[in-house]
Amino acid sequence: MHIREKKLTLEQQMYWAQSLKTQGVPSKRIVMNGLDQLAQHAWLGGVHWGQAAIQGYDLAELNRLNRLRVGMSVHSLKEAKVAEERGADYLFYGHVYESNCKPNCEPRGLIALAEVCSNVSIPVIAIGGIRPENIGAIRTAGAKGAAVISTIWMNSKPELAAASLRQAIKDSENAEPRR
Repeated sequence: MHIREKKLTLEQQMYWAQSLKTQGVPSKRIVMNGLDQLAQHAWLGGVHWGQAAIQGYDLAELNRLNRLRVGMSVHSLKEAKVAEERGADYLFYGHVYESNCKPNCEPRGLIALAEVCSNVSIPVIAIGGIRPENIGAIRTAGAKGAAVISTIWMNSKPELAAASLRQAIKDSENAEPRR
């Protein structure tokens, strides 16, 4: 579970994280976006930052000292390589498809996603416009997963949207490898 809500205070985000933990989500599965006060929140499973944060930290050192997974959002192959070199454990790459979250930005597309996936050794998670019908394509491009926001949150029946995504993931895992 990736908590990313820029309008909430740190206290409110931590409340969400504690609520998830209370509901049975293992701490190691809770990732906080933008959290820089790491010492007092080492019980979380990880942190996720944008490009601006990479300049201020040695990610490998943070990971070693705090035993947190560190993720980075990237938008190019160059950014992906820098994040990997600095010690990121995984990358969010996007936006891959048209997205309600980025209405005036051109999507980067599957070719760019495949380029990033094939040139870094850490997992790449596709983000932006992810729907059940394009799960197979992002997996074929090399993405190890997908981050989904609007497909679930903007749906009148989010539980059905999540079930459709789960089925698409399952179907893509069972599909014959393409040659």
